[in-house]
Amino acid sequence: MPAVTLSPSATPELVLLLLFVFIVGRRTYAMLQGTRFSLGRVFAFAALYVLLFAALAFATLYSAVGTWGASAYSLLAPYVALPVVSALLIAPYVQRTVQFERRDDGQWYYRLTWQIPVAYLSLFVTRFIAEIVVYGPSSAFALPPPAPPSTTALWILIGVDLLFGISLGLLVGRGWGVYRAYRELPPSPGPPPPLTDTPLPSR
Repeated sequence: MPAVTLSPSATPELVLLLLFVFIVGRRTYAMLQGTRFSLGRVFAFAALYVLLFAALAFATLYSAVGTWGASAYSLLAPYVALPVVSALLIAPYVQRTVQFERRDDGQWYYRLTWQIPVAYLSLFVTRFIAEIVVYGPSSAFALPPPAPPSTTALWILIGVDLLFGISLGLLVGRGWGVYRAYRELPPSPGPPPPLTDTPLPSR
């Protein structure tokens, strides 16, 4: 297992990771404090998470196929099942616990309890820390990794990948639960009817 040392070639990848952690952390804090509901923002962030998970899963499965051959494709089942099951389980909980309020600007804002955002942020960070320890910062984020890891290191990566899959499921389930709760809100008051040119009745 390589030593964890920072080389100049690792700097762009680590900066990108820290930037993404900052974005995820900022969104987590906003959801705890109350953030404006926007269908695009809710699901665009989840879509970004899906793409990131797919890229990381590809990197690990590429190494697994190189080590174990075609039998590694059986790992696709838990890679798909864990995010789906996590999302299905957490969405009803989020739907029950999310809090909406209409603020002075007339927009709906929502706030989540701390457990779900903190859980998927922690799992996200854990996955990258484990990959840095296994590969080293200089090659942790290469797609595919430059060299196959040992069997032990590969099992560690698979394990943290699946933790990240749970994190993905929590995030997608969070968005779906928030959306379902939003659909149950009372309709927004519409604008006043427009003035017409009909003359007022004379007295």
